[in-house]
Amino acid sequence: KDIFTFCYTSGTTGDPKGTLLAHGDVINVSAAVRSRKTMRMTENDVHLSYLPLPHIFERLIQFNCIRGGTAIGFYQGETLKILEDLTALRPTIFPSVPRLLNRIHDRLRAGVEEAGGVKKALFDRGYASKKAGLGQGSLTHGLWDRLIFSKIKEKVGLDRVRCIITGSAPIADHVLDFLRIVFACPVIEGYGLSETTAGGSLTYEDDLIPGTVGAPIACNELRLQDVSDMGYLRTDQVHKTGSGTIPCHGRGEICFRGPSIFKGYYKMPEKTNEAIDAEGWFHSGDVGLWTPDGRLKIIDRKKNIFKLAQGEYVAPEKLENLNAQSKFVGQNFVYGDSLKTQLVSIIVVDPDQAAAWAKEKNVSKTLPELCKDDAFKKAILADLEILAKTQKLAGFEVVKAVYLEPNQWEPGAEVLTPTFKLQRNKAQAKYQGVIDELYRQLEAAAGPAAKL
Repeated sequence: KDIFTFCYTSGTTGDPKGTLLAHGDVINVSAAVRSRKTMRMTENDVHLSYLPLPHIFERLIQFNCIRGGTAIGFYQGETLKILEDLTALRPTIFPSVPRLLNRIHDRLRAGVEEAGGVKKALFDRGYASKKAGLGQGSLTHGLWDRLIFSKIKEKVGLDRVRCIITGSAPIADHVLDFLRIVFACPVIEGYGLSETTAGGSLTYEDDLIPGTVGAPIACNELRLQDVSDMGYLRTDQVHKTGSGTIPCHGRGEICFRGPSIFKGYYKMPEKTNEAIDAEGWFHSGDVGLWTPDGRLKIIDRKKNIFKLAQGEYVAPEKLENLNAQSKFVGQNFVYGDSLKTQLVSIIVVDPDQAAAWAKEKNVSKTLPELCKDDAFKKAILADLEILAKTQKLAGFEVVKAVYLEPNQWEPGAEVLTPTFKLQRNKAQAKYQGVIDELYRQLEAAAGPAAKL
């Protein structure tokens, strides 16, 4: 029970808090993770370390590497060169975050489209065949893996990979399917927090149904707590989604209890008492549901919700995750003013997709120039509109004005944490002038009636 380390939270909603973790916390989570066969690292494995060591996810991975005798290679220190590091090291296990996995997906997809002709036709046929195989529980295919996908794996540096692990943020279903098909290996999705020593729940290697974060790991208890003001109850049997409804066995705030839960926040007794109740349950602030077969699905966030002027509540993280599916969007920040009725967004443009759009439209402009191009902005807004309609978003959830940022947000600098999470307060402070201007433009476009 002795304190082993201070591990600071990412600080996405305020100042980072120092979580006090004991030796037993780490040992219990490590043992629970190693009880999953695919997650058991050995002396035959190689790991590329690029996630920040001050945060618990990478530290837990390294604890398990050391425990299993696994080789660890450290990246160059530049996130934009991680793909170079992959081809140099060729890891066998690849713990990552959706931000990088999305980049790999987008680059490979763009490469297929650019190749065109017979190569694209073969890829599409092999992809369709393997996707059908996913429905039957199969990750491999004797012909298509040898003919097509082995070459792609080698190009990325993941020709030896036997397991991909993703966490820290949601990942789109189609990206999960793509990774499983192309790399022919399990993609494990996990959920946890600094306060749970990174351990919470994990999908199983043979669970190929996307959209959940699996079952609780062995050392934890997990329950859902009513969030009445948001309409989430443990007695709920149905959950509405953008495409209809799905059955569930209760909805509510996700709470953890067990030997992996932190011992408190350093010099923050009030925050500790807010987070851990009298029965020892840690309240995560995330909202989830139980699927009928016992999987946990994250559906909302109790915090980071704001109200627009018309009285409608908005969950910006949900919208940011959806908008990130646009091919034009590298990173994004959705903002709503409580005195306004519409949402605006700061979008970090994907440079490859911007260049492709410019080529298609026969436009000769640099990326900063494109970001000021009205036609390009309209194309991005139209793409976001299509995504919104596909997910059946309410009108107030659709972004109405955007500022296009040509410079990538780097982890640990300005608006991103070292683990690629958006710090909303810092993003707002950095772009407040831009946000004000976007609202002025919306008011001007709406005319005098909007001010009545």
